[in-house]
Amino acid sequence: MSDDTTADAAGQFALAQRIDRFVKGLERARRSPNRRESYHVIAALQCLQDGQYAAGETAMANAERVAPLPPEAATRLESDQTVAAAELRTTLDAIMSRRS
Repeated sequence: MSDDTTADAAGQFALAQRIDRFVKGLERARRSPNRRESYHVIAALQCLQDGQYAAGETAMANAERVAPLPPEAATRLESDQTVAAAELRTTLDAIMSRRS
């Protein structure tokens, strides 16, 4: 296995674990993510799917600190809709099953 492949696998694993821990926290608290958390976790899931692990780590850091939405996202109606923790879990599981 080359160094790039190993680094990609490590990045994928680290990001998937970080998203998983965040979603588990939501599940333990029995709550859905708020608008900001939703936006950033969905962005991280998209980065995980696209193989952009560093950008996904940044998105998760934003979710964990409940960072404001970027101005272009704040004005879109879809950013007002949050997703349930169960939906995030399902999406994460689907991405990881395709990557395996």
